[in-house]
Amino acid sequence: MNQKNSTVIVGGGIIGCAIAYELSTHGYKNIAIIEKNSTIPGLNQSSTNGGVIHSGIYYPQDIEPLKAKLCVLGNALIYEFCKKYGLPHKRTGKLVLASNSREEEYLDFFFQIGIENGVEVKKISGEEAARMEPNIGTVTAALFVPSTGSAALSPLIEKLKELAETEGVKFFLETKVTSIHADKTKFIITLQTDSGIKSMKSDMVINAAGLYSDEIAKMINPSLNYQIDPVRGELYKYNPTNRKNISLKGMHLYPVPFFYYSDTKRIAELPVAQLRKLLKAGKVIKTLGAHVSPLGNIVTVGPLKIFNVDKEDYTTNLKKSEDYIQKVHHLLPGLRAEDLKPHHAGIMAVLRGSTDFTIKRDDVFPNCIQLVGMDSPAWTACLAIAKEVRKLMDK
Repeated sequence: MNQKNSTVIVGGGIIGCAIAYELSTHGYKNIAIIEKNSTIPGLNQSSTNGGVIHSGIYYPQDIEPLKAKLCVLGNALIYEFCKKYGLPHKRTGKLVLASNSREEEYLDFFFQIGIENGVEVKKISGEEAARMEPNIGTVTAALFVPSTGSAALSPLIEKLKELAETEGVKFFLETKVTSIHADKTKFIITLQTDSGIKSMKSDMVINAAGLYSDEIAKMINPSLNYQIDPVRGELYKYNPTNRKNISLKGMHLYPVPFFYYSDTKRIAELPVAQLRKLLKAGKVIKTLGAHVSPLGNIVTVGPLKIFNVDKEDYTTNLKKSEDYIQKVHHLLPGLRAEDLKPHHAGIMAVLRGSTDFTIKRDDVFPNCIQLVGMDSPAWTACLAIAKEVRKLMDK
């Protein structure tokens, strides 16, 4: 493994694989991916995602410009890619449901964001929403977003890997980066493998390490103070064929997003004007809330978020089915706790002090591209993120 690769990508999740595919199909050669897990898809963010293809209505351009741009572009690219390669996906549409005047104020906020971002979105009455999905709870207004959908992530990642390998990309699995020595022109990467310590040289490093992107960033540039706050999201599921009053016509059901203070994690129930200022200052964080999503033959419910967990803690203090019913009862009142069974848990890489993606050349070592805080909607945006990285490479 003592070799020189023009580009080393640290992290073989959906972002790393998408970047490898994008670069290798646009003339870049000698690309290697380093992945600590034994398989691709691995065991972290990419394999435990809920699979919702987001539309881009949640990201204000003046606060989250990368998410605003890349989610909308990525939405279109994902559908195009899945259709081209026959991968499982479905454009289902989504209803965002409001049940009181405060929620309607927030609904108008996200409606305007959607319009500004170029998303097809329509505000409808509660009666219209009920005609589209008869089993929803009582709502006063809703947003209908037709471009929301779902896809199976494992086949998508596997196809990206296959296409990249066809173009000559090398994948090194069960390989952990233990140190990176950087200077202005090259990197020496030390790796832990089953057969011992190895080294690899590279002209360019792309940090796509997800939950561990902060640690990789500091290996390259110790002056960086990125810190990933792991946030676990847990999903339950149910079989919609059991009872008619919990069946859906196919759309995702979402509550109106709400906000919580970044330091205390308490819900911030404030007017939109105040929330916008706090959001821009990084003092509140937006969350989409627990939603109901048809995925193939099942319907998933969640996620419910757990803070202050370890990067690998998927099992401690898991929520119960009653907790999910409490959060989604207003969306689907016919659902009961006994309908629900555990689905899976995933951990998001939330960058402390920022709500947007970080995608940039390192300030000290410009032959490194740092991708940090690639939480939702990163998988929806993965192909657009890869194009953004290629633009940086082309420069």
